[in-house]
Amino acid sequence: MNRLAVITLVTVLACLVGRAVAAPQQVKAAPKYTVAVYWWPNFHRDSYHQSKKGDGWTEWEIVKHARPLFAGHEQPKVPLWGYRDESVPKEMARSIDALANAGVGAIMFDWYRYDDDIHGGVMIESALRDGLLKAPNRQRIKFALMWANCAYVDCHPFAPGKNFSNAPVWRRGEVSREAFYRHTADAIQRYFTEPNYWKIEGRPYFSIFDPHALITGLGGVTATRAALDSFRERTKAAGFPGLHLNFIDRTLTEALAAAKGQPMPGDPQRKIATEKDLLEALGADSSTWYTWVQQVAPVAGPHFKPERGKADDPLSPAVLMANAAKARVQTRDYLDWGTAAMRKQAERRRELGIPFFPHVARGWDGSPRNYGGGIVIGNTPERYRHFVLEAKAMADRQPDSKGIITLNSWNEWVEGSYLEPDTIHGMAYLDAIRDVFGAGR
Repeated sequence: MNRLAVITLVTVLACLVGRAVAAPQQVKAAPKYTVAVYWWPNFHRDSYHQSKKGDGWTEWEIVKHARPLFAGHEQPKVPLWGYRDESVPKEMARSIDALANAGVGAIMFDWYRYDDDIHGGVMIESALRDGLLKAPNRQRIKFALMWANCAYVDCHPFAPGKNFSNAPVWRRGEVSREAFYRHTADAIQRYFTEPNYWKIEGRPYFSIFDPHALITGLGGVTATRAALDSFRERTKAAGFPGLHLNFIDRTLTEALAAAKGQPMPGDPQRKIATEKDLLEALGADSSTWYTWVQQVAPVAGPHFKPERGKADDPLSPAVLMANAAKARVQTRDYLDWGTAAMRKQAERRRELGIPFFPHVARGWDGSPRNYGGGIVIGNTPERYRHFVLEAKAMADRQPDSKGIITLNSWNEWVEGSYLEPDTIHGMAYLDAIRDVFGAGR
């Protein structure tokens, strides 16, 4: 072999060795955190709502007709990108890009399935079916289902004098074993098999909003555990290592009251006595919140003193709360509300005894729906970033949470808890998430 050939051979071998050494550096490490945001899918035409509210109706009608209740009250909210149809792929693609660019890794769609014959028990699903699953950039984000199995009442908006206790119930949240099987089979076949369905350690993530309604409909804890075990086995039969079953910490207290004293499935000598026992009985893998308001009231305590800010600041928490008080509207400062919510989450994690995913709510203002109760004020992007950082720190202290943080929400416009850009704050809330969880963090 001549000298030139030797040099050439050595050069080729060096390149090959170099590539072999460099190859592992090109493998993209899995993100340390998964930020998952809820999506309320009622901003597209849905046949059920058309039958109730008229042709062309969407949730945007409530947003447009909201009115301020006191000086400085930010109503009506106006979307920066217009009153979009979320079932249009190009509009969904815009939302996906905004969320992914901010460091959000998954969307949890509120999934409405019922035990009735109205459109097969399916409602407001086009945002997922026609929007996300047909978006050209869908691969940029994961998605999952959060079964909103609660009673669906006429709150669009509430009529005067009506509330959750006396408004007409349009659809019941409880489902039979047959309906449970039918809808979960659809979840497995239609959604779990999608390449960008969110999985934890290979197991599809599936969340249940109302454990009390689930247990009531299925006929008790033992029957519910049997239905859930069937769901798990069918998920495994579809080729997955299992199912990650999450329960929203919302009606666990009511569920325990109904289940207390019932035997533990598989161990009848033990009786269910605590919420921890109940979640064990159901085989829950994790818990989280949907929004802070379901655990912490948006009403200020008698001794809380909000920040005054500058004397001439018409939007300082102190001024806004004083304006609201004159109008006989109850309020709570976001900093006070969030501090109580984060403390409560730490308590719930200890009480429930399973992995708990820290949660952050963007705000609360249910006045467009004519909700009673209070309104949260002072929920600025800077304060929101503070609690996103707190949630990150909480996840760091809880290795079993696997770096998962849940957020309310992309588009709960009529409850004042949305990340979608508006004409006042623009992208500021998304920027706050990006500052904490964006690329390279």
